[in-house]
Amino acid sequence: MPTIIPVLRVFDYDKIIEFYINWLGCTIVWELHPKETPFYMQISLRGNLINLSQHHGECSPGALVIISDFSGLEAYHQSLLDKHYMFMNPGLNRQEWDDTMLTMRIIDPFYNTFEFNERIS
Repeated sequence: MPTIIPVLRVFDYDKIIEFYINWLGCTIVWELHPKETPFYMQISLRGNLINLSQHHGECSPGALVIISDFSGLEAYHQSLLDKHYMFMNPGLNRQEWDDTMLTMRIIDPFYNTFEFNERIS
């Protein structure tokens, strides 16, 4: 199966570092950040790749990315809460249509939404 990599529109480099790297725990795989030009970077969260672009016209803010089968979601959720990030305090919920599905939604500073889910017993 080919790899699918979402590209999300972002605006502020420092906010990316604060949110994606310091809070979510992503790592930077590579980045293009020439002086006085829009930046582009690829990040990874547990091997899942996401591209972040400041380039106008490449994509629009407000995307939804679903990360399925996220192993250890309860522990990951608690690790995020323990960091006390002042702009996001995500909940952890069981889906009303399937009580074996645990979900957590977060919104980045650029209005992109991530839904993490894990099937539990």
